[in-house]
Amino acid sequence: MYYYLFILSSATPEFLFVKPGDYVAIKNEENCEDTTEKNINYWVGQVIDCIGGARNPNSWTLFQVANIDNGEITIINADIVENILKTSES
Repeated sequence: MYYYLFILSSATPEFLFVKPGDYVAIKNEENCEDTTEKNINYWVGQVIDCIGGARNPNSWTLFQVANIDNGEITIINADIVENILKTSES
């Protein structure tokens, strides 16, 4: 029984644990043809707001993020968040 629960928890996408204020690594949405460039095609953003889905408002589907390099604010799909780099203090 415990092994089954462990498999479910390890398969849980990390974007479900994102909170406003977190710094996250985001996959660039543009496809790159060069395979070496795919490894570094990420940007870092700070989450401003988390937007839930229609069926479950507590399951994030969209994030409003600020790009820390240029300050651009954009809304992204939750599934392109790769990793939480730093959690918010609250």
